[in-house]
Amino acid sequence: MTRPTNRPILAALSLSLAVLLIGCSSSPSRLYLLSSTETPAAKRPDVAAGISGSSQPAARYPAGRVVGVAVTVPEYLDRLDVVERTSANELKPIYSAQWGESLATTATRAMAGNLSANLPSDDIVILPSRTQRVINYQVSLDLTKFESDSEGNSTLAGRWSIADVNGVERMSGRVQHSEMAAGAGYDAMAAAMSRNLGAVSGEIAAALRQVATADAAPPPSRAAERKRR
Repeated sequence: MTRPTNRPILAALSLSLAVLLIGCSSSPSRLYLLSSTETPAAKRPDVAAGISGSSQPAARYPAGRVVGVAVTVPEYLDRLDVVERTSANELKPIYSAQWGESLATTATRAMAGNLSANLPSDDIVILPSRTQRVINYQVSLDLTKFESDSEGNSTLAGRWSIADVNGVERMSGRVQHSEMAAGAGYDAMAAAMSRNLGAVSGEIAAALRQVATADAAPPPSRAAERKRR
């Protein structure tokens, strides 16, 4: 009578141990975030400026507005793995480099920081927000392209819009920016993407000032109305 052997069990345990050791010895993924690129300013003369060329008294930029911000990216990019474009029809996920949060979330956070620097008198809120607050203006940035290629060229393209408290779109525009990474590595890539987002944020901040200042302008006087007629 032969005794049962434990070789299959030992082999399975050895294989599991080898896989565990390989997993422990592999390098962990490095995490990256986008960042705001605008420097906060205590006072900005363009914030307080009225609309140029108007025959009406210059209206100052209204303080204390609540501005909601949301950025969307294509679904193929909204993942934790950093994605690198290798050709017109091929994308390469980089498993050793990941975003610290979804790309849409870190982009929204960076743009909110840029708008806060450009519009220091406004309260910038990331959407969706858990707080029950009246949003005076909602900024939406819908990106159709927000990626980098293997040569370090970062491209951003899409459309932004500003809606008022009633959900009526007041202003919109299309954007496209490109930045070359300042060096090798995915930290330089993330910095180039952040600069693209900063350029768009500056355009949106200028549009917000224009919309909010126009809304705060005093109504035309009766004399001005009669003269216009």
